[in-house]
Amino acid sequence: MASRRTAKHRKPSTGRVSGILAVALGTTLWGTVGPVVELFPDGTAFQYAMVRNVTGTLALWILVLVSRDKRRYTKQDIVPILIGGVGVAFFFPLFTLGFQRTGVAVAAVLAIGVAPIFAGIIARIAFKHKPGKNWLIGTAVAVSGVVALNWPSGDAVVNVLGVSFSLMAAFAYSWQATGMGMIAQRHTPFQSVAPIFTVGTILQAPINIGRDFSFLRDPVLLAGSLYGGIATVAIAYAFFTYGISRIGTATSVTVGLMEPLTATTMGVLLLGETISHIGMAGLVLVLIGLIIVSRPTKDIV
Repeated sequence: MASRRTAKHRKPSTGRVSGILAVALGTTLWGTVGPVVELFPDGTAFQYAMVRNVTGTLALWILVLVSRDKRRYTKQDIVPILIGGVGVAFFFPLFTLGFQRTGVAVAAVLAIGVAPIFAGIIARIAFKHKPGKNWLIGTAVAVSGVVALNWPSGDAVVNVLGVSFSLMAAFAYSWQATGMGMIAQRHTPFQSVAPIFTVGTILQAPINIGRDFSFLRDPVLLAGSLYGGIATVAIAYAFFTYGISRIGTATSVTVGLMEPLTATTMGVLLLGETISHIGMAGLVLVLIGLIIVSRPTKDIV
């Protein structure tokens, strides 16, 4: 009897650990997007996002086709696909409009830092999942770290419209995670993400009509675009969705705060950027928050 009880306790723990590691791996890959985008000419952010989405979507469908473990889509999948697709389509444009008006620092604090809060609210209202104490404390600490990590300089301009766009981007991010969490209950990670990114890419396409894609003639930029699609969309979102199915949407979005931590670290190591003492404190707070959220809990949010 004792061995059976032990086995029962091990399974949730193992699933939780694998879920947290998967989300951490996926969001770490997301964090490499920023340094790659730095290579691209000014004014090509939307084009890069489009090429990244198209490449990632094609890679996902190829992986679905060659996979033996797949199920047929049903009417139950339509709503999650549309929810996730809308989130994918609107997150990047809204974030871009936000930082163009209020600066990258303020936009990042709001779009990335507020997303876990929105995800927790959605989980509570839509799925009746009450956030556990570990999630509440860990999220508060990690979000505080993101604020410190992206602490605006003295000349930062807080623009009301920019703040609004950034908050809408945070909601879009939590929306896409919610859709992925819903469909991941019935499908493999690749099969869950592929249709969501298909919808998102189609909805995002109109904003690129008439834009210049000539930068793709540069082999380095073409390689950067392909890397963005394969690594930071197909592989990263598959990891993220795998994690969501094991630890829940809200917790996954909180663990996703690994993304700004990775981007900052890469900026310092590869691009020669500097980080302030407040930023260093922010890095530590993010890590502490993620450790708290990662602790075993009975609640899955």
